[in-house]
Amino acid sequence: MEYKIVEKINLGGSDRIFYRVVKEKQTFILVWDSDIQTYLKLQKYLFKRGIAVPEIHWSDEDANLLLIEDLGNDSIYELTKKRKNIILIYRAAIDELIKLQIDGYTDAPIDVHYDYEHMKWEQEYFKKYFLHQFCEIPKTRLKRLDDELELLAKELIKKIEPWRNFLMHGDYQSQNIYIKDKKAKIIDFQSARIGPLTYDITALLRDPYVNISKQVERKLIDYFLVSLKKRGIRFKKREFLHLYHLTALQRNMQVLGAFANLSLNKNKVHFKEYIPRAIELIQDVLKKSEFKELLNIVNSPEVCP
Repeated sequence: MEYKIVEKINLGGSDRIFYRVVKEKQTFILVWDSDIQTYLKLQKYLFKRGIAVPEIHWSDEDANLLLIEDLGNDSIYELTKKRKNIILIYRAAIDELIKLQIDGYTDAPIDVHYDYEHMKWEQEYFKKYFLHQFCEIPKTRLKRLDDELELLAKELIKKIEPWRNFLMHGDYQSQNIYIKDKKAKIIDFQSARIGPLTYDITALLRDPYVNISKQVERKLIDYFLVSLKKRGIRFKKREFLHLYHLTALQRNMQVLGAFANLSLNKNKVHFKEYIPRAIELIQDVLKKSEFKELLNIVNSPEVCP
């Protein structure tokens, strides 16, 4: 019996192609991926380590095709719309994140790091696509940001030093985490790199796709810190929060660059709807920071008409 296509699935900003298919009443996800080798290498490693990634049923590297486990439709993004059991859902995501960060680090088949060069790339991405192309702010005006962005990168490099050797998903947000059988399962892990503990938790809790309350965010930060402590990793909360907010600022600048690039240049215009929330998340950090020039730009009429 052949596999029958049920529907095409539109997932995120990637160029990969996804179909839900059925065979003998069981559904699977058929994936076309131009970089199938990276996916296979990381999936096999993570699966062996007990990290909850989709199971692979077969693959054809010559055709760039994979048949993987169907996780259903209950992403955290969809579940948060129902506003039920939010804390429990996010706790499940944090539990799996900590496994990924700690258990997934040892012998990870990855040689890329979240380093100064990558931070500067994220900042330039934000300037080029969001501030210049999307908001139409002249490059001459954007030059004023150079000193503050350099300061942010150097401060982050300094602060993450004790916490930089963990496996980092790189896009651990609500659309990349599914709940199946009451447990979190992770997709879109191909861009993983070695990096700091704070990046993925900020991607999860400072996520422009959803709007969790500050009260819920605080409870989940506490849960994250307690869970880390159980694994022998201790943060002073004040130090953690300072690094958390710096990382959130850096992360959501990159996100705004991505939303702008995808909507303007990749014909994925639905990403525009998430831009206002991403701006709010950046403003929230900047108004309590030393980055006054960046705050002025983000508060300007071009960015917030």
